[in-house]
Amino acid sequence: MTDRRSATLHGYGRLPWTDLTAALSGVSTAWADYDGFHIGACPAKAPPYTHLWAWADGWLLRARIDGTCAIAGILETGGSAPAGLIALRSEPVRYLTRAAHTWPTTEKRVGRLSPEVAGQHVTLYEVDGEHPLTFVRLEG
Repeated sequence: MTDRRSATLHGYGRLPWTDLTAALSGVSTAWADYDGFHIGACPAKAPPYTHLWAWADGWLLRARIDGTCAIAGILETGGSAPAGLIALRSEPVRYLTRAAHTWPTTEKRVGRLSPEVAGQHVTLYEVDGEHPLTFVRLEG
């Protein structure tokens, strides 16, 4: 765990999935679906599970999936949030980072895990406060 750092949290509210995928073109994402846990390009259709995470230099995104829409937030840690999304609200926040790992290949709660996603190093960005949030970034 590291000391608290400053960032800007942007809230985007409810977005059509097509708007989210357009903004995340070329960005690494992580999500689960009926075929397991995945890391790669943002899927064209909203996955049937609960969340998608994305990361790039200077920002991280967390999206709660709700049918064909997503409720998105971006933690801007030193770069600019992706173009094409308009924040409804922005505020300064403090966050901590923690080292973690994706599930091992023996874990079955999200289906089969390929060696490319199992046991990978990740950093968790934890924003505390009245409504705590965790953002995820794959390292490596």
